[in-house]
Amino acid sequence: MVLGMVMDQPPVQDRLSGLKKGEAAAIVSIATTQAAAKRLADMGFVRGAVVEMIRPGRPCLVRIGGTCVGLGLDHQRSIVVHRA
Repeated sequence: MVLGMVMDQPPVQDRLSGLKKGEAAAIVSIATTQAAAKRLADMGFVRGAVVEMIRPGRPCLVRIGGTCVGLGLDHQRSIVVHRA
């Protein structure tokens, strides 16, 4: 590695439950039942959507598309995200 060069890092994948307060990430996938996936999609939780963790915990509070949504731990764990 040469000092002063910036290496491009691949996106880091994690579960939504792994985000810290203030972190934002894009949704990669949602692994849950069809009914739960539809309900989440209706609230804007779709592939590529950016979510910001407002308050981690049970339930967490996230911002998606200008709306704040509370999610329980099961839903948090079902959503795979990537951070840039």
